[in-house]
Amino acid sequence: MLRITFLILLFTHNFAFASEPVKIEFVGPKNDVLYFSLGKDEPLTGNLEQLEYFFEQLDRLKNKDGNLVLRIAHFGDSLIQGDVISEYLREYFQTRFGGQGVGMMQIIANDIRMRTTTRHSYSDDWDYVSVITRNPDNLPIGISGSVAIPNKNSWVKYETGRELKSASSFKYARLFYSNAASNSVIEYTIDNGSPVRVSLKEGNNVQEMIIDAKGDANSILIKFIEGKRPYIYGVSLESGSGIYLDNFPMPGNSGVSLTDIPEEILRDYAKLTNYGLIILTYGANVNSPNKAIYKLYKNKMLKVIEHFRKVFPKIGFILVGVGDKTMKRGGRFITNPDVPLLLNAQKQIVSDGKIAFWNLWEAMGGENSMEDWVNANPPMALKDYSHFTKIGGKRVAELLFNAIMKAYSSR
Repeated sequence: MLRITFLILLFTHNFAFASEPVKIEFVGPKNDVLYFSLGKDEPLTGNLEQLEYFFEQLDRLKNKDGNLVLRIAHFGDSLIQGDVISEYLREYFQTRFGGQGVGMMQIIANDIRMRTTTRHSYSDDWDYVSVITRNPDNLPIGISGSVAIPNKNSWVKYETGRELKSASSFKYARLFYSNAASNSVIEYTIDNGSPVRVSLKEGNNVQEMIIDAKGDANSILIKFIEGKRPYIYGVSLESGSGIYLDNFPMPGNSGVSLTDIPEEILRDYAKLTNYGLIILTYGANVNSPNKAIYKLYKNKMLKVIEHFRKVFPKIGFILVGVGDKTMKRGGRFITNPDVPLLLNAQKQIVSDGKIAFWNLWEAMGGENSMEDWVNANPPMALKDYSHFTKIGGKRVAELLFNAIMKAYSSR
């Protein structure tokens, strides 16, 4: 058995150093790849000045300046399904800057069995479209990339998880919807309380209904009762002032479909929310030896940045570069030759779009590093040699959070 001892300094809630170092021992077989031996600090690069509004909002939260709610939209492909990476990034931000709750939840999701931060269930009679489905009726898609339309007695339920403090309770639920009439009625139940019926506001714009749980709550059930069928975009679970990170996974997508979210819908969200940062984590679905494909991808992603910047002019962007993806050659796993081609395209997106960049490939260890993450004990990546486990996602979140905080503190 291999016994390794580290001396570390504990952080308080405000990340001030504690006075006494604490000794932690990791014990495991000699061939174990230990958690903290994988990954390395990698700074943010690119245009960091465009993060200034986000950093100013962090200053306000740190100084407890008013009842501020700040949001981060974490868009990505299957790499962030199940709240992977997002869950710990949210935990680290809320530990330092306040807030409690998982933020925005879609009505319909295909990763409910993967997600442990929230138990999410719903009836099977909703009509639903998203940026990764067909949309024959051209329904307006919300900021999460989806919209759901209830039938009579359609329901959705969210129950908090226990693994992370940030996901353990909420005080408010914010329901986002449009296309309602005065006869559109929903019913909600907090924990094991009595059902409450409420009429939605009439109008075609995105509206918000704030449900006060009257204290810390662990579940909410929302049911559509009668009237005109509204378009429902999601429910945000929050606890007042602080920072909330919304996990928006779009499996099988390269990110270019984000322009399918109508500009007028985003403008409505801009009136109701305070998004300070967009994190783009795409790359798993961009593969080709044809260099022309990457030029096309670059141009389409620049349109995505322009699309959001037009509505949220102060918002900051961080593009997370593709991680290591490997292929088997002989008896070895080596970095897929498409990875450097995509990385080069992503760096051009960063340069032309004047946004920030975090190089996940380098943070993982660079060339051929994925095999070490797969073979770690416990495993930090899946046997598909492309996706992270929860533990691997935690390590990625730590490294990304550290990079953001370094840029924040050194500006």
